[in-house]
Amino acid sequence: MNRRDFFKGAGKGVLASLLGSSWLSSLSCLSPKPSSDEFPFPYDSDAFEASERIVFLNHNEAAISVIPKIGKTLEIKFYAVEDKNFLARKAPLGSYRVKDCLDIPVQNVLGAPEFFYCLEYREEGKRGWRRTPERKVRTPKAFQEYGKMEVLLISDDHTFDDGDMPQRIVMDEGLKSQRLSGDYVNLFINELKANPDFIPDETTDLGKMMSGFCLASSLNQILKNEKPDLIIFLGDTTGIGAGYKWKGLGLKDSQDNLTDQDYDDISRILWLRVRRMLSALTPNIPIYLTLGNHDGELGFDSARIFARKYRKKFFKQPGARQGCSPEENYYALIWGDPSPGESNPLFVVLDCESNLDKDWPKKPEEWKLNPEQREWFKKAVRYSSDWKFIFFHHVLGGWPTGSDEEMRDYCYGRGPLFTFEDYKEFCRDPNLVEQVELTRIMMENEVKANFYGHDHIFHVKEIPVEKGLPRKKMYGICVGSTKHKGELGWYKGDLWKKYYGSYGHFWTEPAAASEEVDFWGPAGYTKLTISKYGTRIEYKRGAYNYLQTNIPPFVDVGDVVESKIL
Repeated sequence: MNRRDFFKGAGKGVLASLLGSSWLSSLSCLSPKPSSDEFPFPYDSDAFEASERIVFLNHNEAAISVIPKIGKTLEIKFYAVEDKNFLARKAPLGSYRVKDCLDIPVQNVLGAPEFFYCLEYREEGKRGWRRTPERKVRTPKAFQEYGKMEVLLISDDHTFDDGDMPQRIVMDEGLKSQRLSGDYVNLFINELKANPDFIPDETTDLGKMMSGFCLASSLNQILKNEKPDLIIFLGDTTGIGAGYKWKGLGLKDSQDNLTDQDYDDISRILWLRVRRMLSALTPNIPIYLTLGNHDGELGFDSARIFARKYRKKFFKQPGARQGCSPEENYYALIWGDPSPGESNPLFVVLDCESNLDKDWPKKPEEWKLNPEQREWFKKAVRYSSDWKFIFFHHVLGGWPTGSDEEMRDYCYGRGPLFTFEDYKEFCRDPNLVEQVELTRIMMENEVKANFYGHDHIFHVKEIPVEKGLPRKKMYGICVGSTKHKGELGWYKGDLWKKYYGSYGHFWTEPAAASEEVDFWGPAGYTKLTISKYGTRIEYKRGAYNYLQTNIPPFVDVGDVVESKIL
């Protein structure tokens, strides 16, 4: 039975026949196994808290992050070569005694378009070395070598939603533990590798964790079919800034009188959860982060200092050493060979959230970068490149309502509003809106596109050019979401329809609302392909979530939903 038959109703209740009657009960007893070249698990859980993570801080500086199991001290040898044939015979580049999270510097192999590495490790004082699988990594040098690169953009996975709603109450204690740890995403990936047609029955405990399943399905597609040079997450992946979800996930209730130690513990658990969820990718693909409003670093978030502490600990990003923020919350990546005469892609990541001091802004003019970030941005965007891209969680302004349009007491940052004309309806002087000035700066410096999340859809807007600015096209692109459900209530709002357009047919509706479709809902991810001959974006279906989206049921997982040349 194929997926389409399942979704058309013929497959209702077929999960047991697809997987075997004992499968559901046995899965709840699964625990992480030591890693090998194949699944069942992407890391050795006896030795590590998560897989290792590769990160490039600039064209000639990289690190491998390792996190030993709590309470264990590991001896680790690091091997790296440009030619895979020499990996087994090469002497280690470094030997380390590791008790806490450590970033191992990568040296001597970054001048080639790719390199290979592995780790040997053992618990201190014990015999017998174990070895991770051999990892292959593309370096920034590959862009000049091959004339092409691919960037994947993932946003708003909202896996923390899996513990919140009454209909998502999970009874099995083993699955609850896997959900909180993040390892349930790897268990879903494992099952999808064995059975590509696997879909959880939503009446079971597994089916009450669908945001995790949809993320796992997207990651599985990436593992099977994509070859990205890097991945950028555009926010809302931890849930540290969503305290109302904590109790449902199995943490302390955010309404209790929590101590600093409680916030420290929760922040560590939830950032480590992200490392585990992404463990199938982090050893080979550099993953970078954009802060969202649910990631715990809003100026008024109670867990802010602890959220930042563990983000920096578990997800190192370019910082002061690379001329970026010391807190690594906003930064620039120049991807390629910085030799004179070369043009390299520039990726600039902004932090929209940290400058909020006491509460949500009441109007678009109150959304601001702090002065240090604003001045840094003006300099960073001057870099000479044919491919300049800006990333943030949402616009610095937006229409003046809350998370939905019925809320009028705060401004949540909704919508594709970039220019003076966009804000004339909402502001006495649109020049006071930070986004208007940022847009002008981007156009003056010939930025090609702005990418953002927050609104959980894929939508492309060609931003009108103001008089007197360069006439090259610039785009505002909402990159979609891997989450389970689209927000039909949002789609019917007046401002939403004005600025985003029609959703077409939402599949829970008995009849089509419209044949015209101006944007696409979950579940999906965006692929950005950059070459010396052009730039293309594609929105790809990441998971089957039939009846919860406006993506048609006949669009297969991995298929392109929409494509556009920039």
